Amino acid sequence: MRHKPLVAFFIVLILACTSLFAFQFEPLVQTFDVSGANATKTFTITNDSDDIIAVVVSALVRTQDADGNEVNSDASRYFNIQPARILIQPQSSQIVRGQYRGPRTVTRELSFRIVAEQIPYSQGRIASSGSMFNFLYVFRASAYVLPSQISQGVSIAAVTDNGDGTLAVTLRNDGNVHQILYDCVLTLQDASGNIVTLSGSDALPGISGSNILAGAAWTKSIPLPEGLDAGSAYRASISYNFDIQNQ
Repeated sequence: MRHKPLVAFFIVLILACTSLFAFQFEPLVQTFDVSGANATKTFTITNDSDDIIAVVVSALVRTQDADGNEVNSDASRYFNIQPARILIQPQSSQIVRGQYRGPRTVTRELSFRIVAEQIPYSQGRIASSGSMFNFLYVFRASAYVLPSQISQGVSIAAVTDNGDGTLAVTLRNDGNVHQILYDCVLTLQDASGNIVTLSGSDALPGISGSNILAGAAWTKSIPLPEGLDAGSAYRASISYNFDIQNQ
């Protein structure tokens, strides 16, 4: 019981510090063309705190590894961002322009992150990072450069029994744009002809609602569903809702 006032103090202090350094970055998804007016898009940074804040905006290449984890690398050669380092006055906004300047021929969608990262700033100079509380916001927007022709389709490349009560399901994006697996349904059949249909995040953890980038292939483990033989050979198919306008 004696620790409750201390806990309450820290909660109040965290909320106060978070409010002090809060900012917003919008929109969180942008789609670019390789040239023309739509090769440049704008983002808005809003400082809704009562202090000047400093924000650095950068671009990162976005890929996925064999486990579906995001992998990033520098994308400065693909984007010109102006301004890239900004001081934003209290209760005000700043427009940031991102211009794609990469290859003009894109047959498969290119995926990026536009990152707005707050950095320490105090009284006209970069602040020391040695303070006890240092709540600095980072926003990571999705940016895509579209090919001229769009094709879509995610397939199941393999399903294997891990031997521990789970199945390893390998998905492959055969299309040329990213796919978000909205309302996805996975149908599995074992060698005995038993068929099971799975949906939802409990049955399909890491798959349902996930984003698989163009050209990516990755593997997730799901619980071995009741009704299928363990250690069998499996056939599988997947269906989902595709809407390029809302991704």
